[in-house]
Amino acid sequence: MLIDAMIARVRNATFLIIEKLLRWCILPRLRARLLALLGAKIGRNVRVNECQFINLSRGFSNLTLGDDVYIGPGCLIDLEGKVLLARGATLSPRVSIITHNDPGSFHDSPLTRDFPKSVGAVRIGEYCWIGTGSVVLSGVEIGDRAVVGAMALVRCSLCSAAVHAGVPARKIRPIDTAFD
Repeated sequence: MLIDAMIARVRNATFLIIEKLLRWCILPRLRARLLALLGAKIGRNVRVNECQFINLSRGFSNLTLGDDVYIGPGCLIDLEGKVLLARGATLSPRVSIITHNDPGSFHDSPLTRDFPKSVGAVRIGEYCWIGTGSVVLSGVEIGDRAVVGAMALVRCSLCSAAVHAGVPARKIRPIDTAFD
């Protein structure tokens, strides 16, 4: 048991070091290729600017980026749960994707009785655009061709082909754009 815990800590520390080294890579397309080598599923023509990946206990295997995905600078992506960005999805600068909630299970916080740890995948559909500074919480699915306004808080799933904004994010209007 003790050896398993030590192995897990060393593995986690190794992924943290790798994550820091990834930030030194100045070419977004090369960073995407390096993520693929590290276990992420990466499509063609993917650009990942300098961003931060957290909760790497499973390495980068929970990350899937479809073809033509763009991740802007300063994004924060939690890989405790699965994160899928479908084809053509765009994350503007400083977007945060959070896949888990935990008020302190690691140190036995009494809050965990009322707010137990949970993990939920996040899926962002095809050709979505997530605005600057938005936060997408665990368990959310954003439909294809959805637009999320800057600084929005996405705490529940959003429909396709619509503009959503606010805290919490809500549908503002539909989008008529047709994609073939």
